[in-house]
Amino acid sequence: MTRRFLAFLGLCCVLSGCTASVPAPVLPSRGTPVSTSAPVKVLDPVAVRDGVRKILVESFHIADVGGVSCPVGQPVSTGRAFACTAQIGGTAKRVPITVLDGDGRYRVDPPG
Repeated sequence: MTRRFLAFLGLCCVLSGCTASVPAPVLPSRGTPVSTSAPVKVLDPVAVRDGVRKILVESFHIADVGGVSCPVGQPVSTGRAFACTAQIGGTAKRVPITVLDGDGRYRVDPPG
């Protein structure tokens, strides 16, 4: 991402109550039963993990972010909510995530 885009995300964070959203690569779901319907799309957990860490550091200005882990197999479904876990100052913090659209964009809320 460019610095201008990241600055824009930071400004949006301040103006919208400190949430940020980014697009994530979408993967076909593994282990989905064979059917005639379209396969379920899931978020790439590595891309979400990296995006969440970047947002915590660059948009929320949290300096002491350690490891971040996000659950595998989260469907790309508008409104879907889940949480990643981030080590902040040596303490595990829950970071709420909400899927915004079918393209895999998601919102990251401040850690709780």
